[in-house]
Amino acid sequence: MSRQIQWFPARTYVFCAHIVFTIGIRMAHWQKSPGNFTPLGTSLEAEFHRLESVLTPAEQFFVCNAGDSVVVDPASYRLKIKGDAVERVVTLGLDDLKALPQHTITAVVECAGNQRTLFEKVDGISISRDSQGDDVKWTLGGVGMAEWTGPRLADVLALAGVQPKAKWVAPMGLDVLNPECDIEIPLPVEKALAPETILGLKMNGAPLPIDHGAPVRMVVPGWVGTYWVKWVGWLTVSSREIRNYRTDEYYVMDGKTVTEQNIKSSLCLPFPAALSADQHQITGFARSSGQPIERVEWKVDDEPWSKAELLSEPLQWGWVRFGFSWKGEVGAHTIRTRAWDKLGRTQPEKAKMNPGSLLYNGIIPHPITVR
Repeated sequence: MSRQIQWFPARTYVFCAHIVFTIGIRMAHWQKSPGNFTPLGTSLEAEFHRLESVLTPAEQFFVCNAGDSVVVDPASYRLKIKGDAVERVVTLGLDDLKALPQHTITAVVECAGNQRTLFEKVDGISISRDSQGDDVKWTLGGVGMAEWTGPRLADVLALAGVQPKAKWVAPMGLDVLNPECDIEIPLPVEKALAPETILGLKMNGAPLPIDHGAPVRMVVPGWVGTYWVKWVGWLTVSSREIRNYRTDEYYVMDGKTVTEQNIKSSLCLPFPAALSADQHQITGFARSSGQPIERVEWKVDDEPWSKAELLSEPLQWGWVRFGFSWKGEVGAHTIRTRAWDKLGRTQPEKAKMNPGSLLYNGIIPHPITVR
């Protein structure tokens, strides 16, 4: 491994992203067919009502892109570690990352704006705003769960010698031509060095697909999708926080940069849904940030709440599949669900509106017509 790693004294390092990283890279559109998705600009929304397995297959996994997917030649791929809080600048190849101890973590990744159209559809609030990037009009399908495999970020950073003054670690993606801004999102060093934070090389046991960040992406369980930087090209370890449009304006609520996800539950049904007047097994997924789901309840119209069955194992960083049997009378109905996690957190009756229309987690009145 030592023969493949290039070491540079930090004081002599000259950084030029466009020279170092454009070799062996070409820009492309989505590599997967959009036929099984709802295209939303440069993103693809999953058909949430068709998700049946606990692990989301790659061919059903949503894509959130600020621009086009980046095709990187694995043989020429290089990851740079730099900054004022490392002892040395390091260049790593893909084989170097594979040679480190590998860890697998099952985790949900969800766009901070997932379910944002419910502010309009449920609450009647406009979600339009002026921004450098377009707000993706997700309904339910900007979320998925996979088994992610790769080295811990802490082990990778250790090769560069993280200094005690390190406060922030900022991954940056190779999609340097995206129209929004450079995708460099700073993590507090505590989250960067946490055992659950890894550099993902595999997804559900297979090499990472291009649309999902191949050959290397960030996996930051419990945090919103913007921190799960795809096509990672370099890591800056800094004693000072790195700020940009995303941290200062785009992903902000109550004057603070959004980091963690919140608790949600949603039904695997079209929105709105139409069902026959038969017995149906209704399913959905509930998830929380860093805590397993303890229980899920459901109700129809003004009926009392009932307990749903948990159909999979509750996970710290993952979701749980839940279900219940229902036969509705002909007519219009509303089904609601609410979840609790191990800390006793639950969903509010209504989500808190904010300029970015982020983190919608209100109890969803899911409209259903029985025919």
